Amino acid sequence: MPLSNDADKVRLLQDDAEAGEPRAQRHLANRYLRGQGVAADAKRAAYWMGQAAAAGLATAQRSYGEFLEQGTGSTADPEAARLWYARAAEQGDPVARQHLQRLGGVD
Repeated sequence: MPLSNDADKVRLLQDDAEAGEPRAQRHLANRYLRGQGVAADAKRAAYWMGQAAAAGLATAQRSYGEFLEQGTGSTADPEAARLWYARAAEQGDPVARQHLQRLGGVD
């Protein structure tokens, strides 16, 4: 049965995110960041992206690094951003590697 509206999709994402599913956490974070189906909330976006990053999802680790570097949802923390970029780069994320090179974190 297809989902009838955005509210249904958000509710299911929220349930999966709260159950610890990293991809749902990442998608929910992006919805909060963009205000898609929910009120835009950078702090909630950062929280959910951090959860997905901590679970080991490379794309979330890179995105969380970007949040930290730019101060999205919190105070900017370039050193913490560099650590998350490094974790994502170790998993083969090419954009994270570019961020590290730009910040002087890798050769």
